[in-house]
This record gives sequence, C-alpha cells and structure tokens, in this order.
Amino acid sequence: MVPRRFHTLTLGCKLNRFDSAAIEAELEERGLRPTPSLGEADVVVVNTCAVTAKADAEARRLLRRVRRENASCRLLVTGCYAEIEPQALAAIERVDALFGNRDKANLPEILDRIGVPGRRPAGALPDRGCDAGAGLRFGERGRAYLKVQEGCDLACSYCIIPRARGHSRSVPAERVEEGLRELLRAGYHEIVLTGVNTGAWGLDLAPASRLEDLLRRLLDAIGPNRIRLNSLEPLTVTEGIVRLLAGDPRLAPHVQVPLQSGSDAILRAMGRNYRASRYLETVERLRAAVPDAAIGADVIVGFPGETDERFEETCRLLERSPLDYLHVFAWSPRSGTPAERLPGRPHSSETKARSERLRRFSGARFLRFRERFVGRTLDAVALGAGRARGRVRALTGNFIEIAIEGSSPAARRPLLVRVERIEGKATLGSAVGTPAWAE
Repeated sequence: MVPRRFHTLTLGCKLNRFDSAAIEAELEERGLRPTPSLGEADVVVVNTCAVTAKADAEARRLLRRVRRENASCRLLVTGCYAEIEPQALAAIERVDALFGNRDKANLPEILDRIGVPGRRPAGALPDRGCDAGAGLRFGERGRAYLKVQEGCDLACSYCIIPRARGHSRSVPAERVEEGLRELLRAGYHEIVLTGVNTGAWGLDLAPASRLEDLLRRLLDAIGPNRIRLNSLEPLTVTEGIVRLLAGDPRLAPHVQVPLQSGSDAILRAMGRNYRASRYLETVERLRAAVPDAAIGADVIVGFPGETDERFEETCRLLERSPLDYLHVFAWSPRSGTPAERLPGRPHSSETKARSERLRRFSGARFLRFRERFVGRTLDAVALGAGRARGRVRALTGNFIEIAIEGSSPAARRPLLVRVERIEGKATLGSAVGTPAWAE
C-alpha cells in the first residue's frame, strides 16, 4: 500500500523540533499528509534525544508504544540517540530506518529504500542547518523555529551532545535570512533562533562573525514581527547583544543563560568555561539594561562532588541573582561522558530533595515576576487559533503565557495585552491593540 499519512514524535530540544519540521517538509513534498493519530499513520518518525540516560529510556519506551499501537507502519528513527547508540535502537523490533544526525542528508534515499515514493533531488536535506525555511511548518503555532547553528565545541564533562551533533557549524548569514523570510511568508510572526550553542554563531565562518552581527541583519529583514533568542552560554552574552535586547522591541526581552551550578568547584568538575562570579555579573548586566526581561537558567542538581555546602553555594547565588525562573535537571550518569567516572555522587534522595527545593524557588520567582506586570500592557503573539476554556493563549515578549479573555484576536498576530490578574499558574489578560513596532 502506498503511504498516505505520517505522524511525527519529537523528543528533546527546540533544535529537534526544527529538524522534525525539515523531515515533515520532505514527507509532504512526496504527497504524504500529517495525521494527529499515531494509529492511522502509514509512516511514523521518532526524533530522539540523548541529553540524559532518562531521555534514552523514554525513546525506547516510545518506540515500543509505536509498535503496540501501529504494527504495520513504516517506522523511522533519528536524532541524537540514534546517532550515539544505534545498536540499542536497532535491537527494538521492526525499525524500518535508523539514521543519526549526520545521515539526515540522506533522507531522500532512505525514504526510497523503505518504499515511500516520490523524490526530491539528491541531498535535499544536507547538513546545512537550514533548508532556507522552504516548506517548513510548525502547525498552528504562532512561532516558528529557525536553526542558525549546529554542534558544539565546548567540553562539558556531563554532555554527550558534541558527540551526537559534531563540532560547531554556523549557517551562513544569507541562508539564515532567506529562511527567516520564508517563514515570514508562511505567516509566522515570531521566529525563534535555535542551535546547540547559538552564541557561537559565526566563529567558524570565514571571515569570522558574531551573533550580534547576524541579529542586526535579521532585524533589518524582520519587519513588523519578532525574533526570540534561544539559550545563550554566559560568555556569549556580549555587550552588543545586550544593547540590541535593550534597544529593539522586535528582539524579545527574554534570554536563558545556563548556570548549571553556583559552586566554582562543581563548575570546574563540569568543565564549564566560567566561574560563578562571572555568571552573576552577566545576568546582573542583563537586568540593568533590560529591566523587564525574563532571565532564566538551567541548573544541574546532584552532580558528583556536590556536597551540602556546594549546593548551598548554588542556592546563595540564586538568591542574589535577578533570575526569574529555572529549568532544574537531576544529574544521572551518561555513558560515554567523563562525568560518568567521577566519584562523590549524592544519594538519589538528596538529589530529589535539592531538585524540589530549586523548583519551589523557581515557582516563587516566576510568580513574583508575573505579578510585577499586573495592570501593565505587554506586547505578545497569539499562539494559534485554538481556544482553551474559551480563551486564546498568547506569549509575551518576556515569556509570560497569557490566557486572553473576551473577543478572540487573530491567530498568530502580534498584539498588545493588558495583564489583568494572576490565578494560580495562569496569567489572565485582554487584547487591547497592536504593538507600535507591528503597525
């Protein structure tokens, strides 16, 4: 039977979402159409993550679920776990095609081999990081992702991603701009720039360039729309980027700057290239320049050598910092990384308790952040046409998701939202107009 429908399951980061969109574009080019039903799909794509051992296990569970619910589909498995542990995935029953990140350029040939008809020219998905945005779709979301960089040259002792995605490679500025314009033509009003180490963009190009140079070029092209940055490593938050965040409302005032630990001893063991005092200076500089920005951080809890005192160093830094929210990760041994061999792992119960403490801290900080804006007007982008409890969701530039009451604004459009009140985890507001930069 000729395949007619496909279903995609994506694990992990925003970069994986972009990669999945590129695969979906190839399938649609061949005449297949997406279906929300796993059981009805003729082709199922699982894009895996390998950031932790837990992510590996989740991928294996997901593949077994696919076969339980859809025994006859053509099953394609890709992503970081497929890159570093293909034998573990090949052992799962009836995987039709298994290809890692480096083999995504061969997707047309892979689809031919497993009997998915139709063909683009060879090399339709080369390792270029960006397919000029052509054909990429992100459902009815108001936001789209655009890959500007791939791979990483850092040597963090806990991280397998450089092995999974290779060395740092930048998408040339002209191709990024082309991709941006294509996504704007498709109707997206917020473009999220993504990469493994986005702040390293341009360092490998000839001549070398900087992320702030790319941002200036994209802001010249973005028109009445918005750009949002992905996570930036602390040493890549330059004065030029801070000035752009402070000076152009079309660059969303939101940055995630990974901390990982507030203890210098743990940062050294992690192989991080900064110390706690430098990190604190960076986020304080951001807050001073962009007072209303949302500033977030990743924190790893339970890393080998994290004593009670070293954990308290992290807590003290967080209390002093202007951070508004945290993404908290409990460390677990990752096969193939130097950290796997380090002694001094905290007991799992201690790691759990520390994680919960930081999550409570994060919840309180983000509540305080949202409460600052009650009664104020913020720019936002509507997140699609779907309504939840009679409300449309919108995302402000500074990362507050707002449920809009009253009349429904146009899907995806930039709008001004008045923040009315906070109800638990929900922020409620009303649409009151259009941002000046979007008129």
